[in-house]
Amino acid sequence: MNSFDYLASGFFFLAVVHTLFSPFLFHKGSSMIDYALQKRNIHKTLPQRVYFWGALLRFVGEVEIIFGLWLLPLFFVLVFQVGWDKAFEVMKLKGEYPEAFFVSLLMIISSTNPILSTFQRLIGLFCPKKVESVARWWFWILTLGPIFGSLITEASAMTLSALLLKKNFFVINPNPSLAYGTIGLLFFNISIGGALTNFAAPPVVLVANKWRWDSLYILVHFGALFILGMIITNLAYYFFFRKEFNRLETERKSLIAEAGNELLSPLDEEIPLWIRFVNFAFLAAVTLIPKHFVLMLGELIFFFAFMEATKDYQGEVPWLKAFLVGFFLFSLEVFGNLQSWWVNRLLSHLSFFPLYLSSVLLSSFNDNALVSYVATLIVPEMDESRKRAIIAGALSGGGLTILANAPNLAGLSLLRDFFPEGFSPIRLFKMAVIPTAFVTILFILKEVFVR
Repeated sequence: MNSFDYLASGFFFLAVVHTLFSPFLFHKGSSMIDYALQKRNIHKTLPQRVYFWGALLRFVGEVEIIFGLWLLPLFFVLVFQVGWDKAFEVMKLKGEYPEAFFVSLLMIISSTNPILSTFQRLIGLFCPKKVESVARWWFWILTLGPIFGSLITEASAMTLSALLLKKNFFVINPNPSLAYGTIGLLFFNISIGGALTNFAAPPVVLVANKWRWDSLYILVHFGALFILGMIITNLAYYFFFRKEFNRLETERKSLIAEAGNELLSPLDEEIPLWIRFVNFAFLAAVTLIPKHFVLMLGELIFFFAFMEATKDYQGEVPWLKAFLVGFFLFSLEVFGNLQSWWVNRLLSHLSFFPLYLSSVLLSSFNDNALVSYVATLIVPEMDESRKRAIIAGALSGGGLTILANAPNLAGLSLLRDFFPEGFSPIRLFKMAVIPTAFVTILFILKEVFVR
């Protein structure tokens, strides 16, 4: 430990504070841009100064770039102290960081119409035409989407769930409380929904081999309980917002009367089977090479060529959003690696209950995969119950903030347009803390009475 460790942690916490103010900065910048454009319409000239500062404010209010923005001054301070090459070595910037690119690539492939429409059909089996409703779509997307994450990875499940919610729920304009409640449940459910297997959720993947946890162990000690908690909290939120769901259903029927029956099913139904198969083959291939940056880059190039050849069936793909999410994850991973010195000290001396709560808290402003990675470094000092406590805390705390779980920003980037005033991390926390607390109680009771 040296002075740079303190400096890196200081910059990291400044970046965390920056994220709390990002909605204000984004909204203020957008307002200034709108004002400048209105002036141009009236006077035929654009107020360059107002537009410039508005664009700058909105840029620094973009969550995706915040941690990268704070990495720059930290890097140049280190360059000044130890030189260029040593700075790259200390901050571990010479690596490829395939995890960030992995999430971006999954987000790109999962958002194509052949993948998205297939999963809409699967979930649609639980929402037949005669009884379909906004609430039914909402419930099954938030239940089945995260469960799919145990098979297709959390990043794909987040992308698919967010896009299906966009097309089947958010287009009807729920009130802000239900909108934030839905985002909170989405983030929370995706984080715990991958705990049915030992190869889907990053916190589990990082420890499974070292601790010899197979998928059955994960299902018994985490997955079954988490899925029960997820279903109960989904139902609780439905009953709490039942009046709003009734209003949305009335609005849905009104819009259907005006726009036709395709309002909630806008995806192309005539996609050839062979195109669906090839898209799923690309998706499966990504999950086999998550640690190989060059291979993933090659797959992206081939997938881009295939998309060009079949673009009439692929739909709109959020390329820019996907790569911004990748940049965010890269920045967060670099910063997270620099925090292990104090996270390790904190976790290594705690008993079961404080360890669980600390894991939840740390996961809320660190990527929860970092918390589980640090746990593998202190494994000689941990018994099985403490190992389960730290992983359960990392998983259940993965919905509290945008930072808590790698796929969260992917979901937010796809749904941000429905939060025109800027996305509030505080309102997200308020809505996600309820299911987190409920699952915490369930897990602790299970550990106390059923070992």
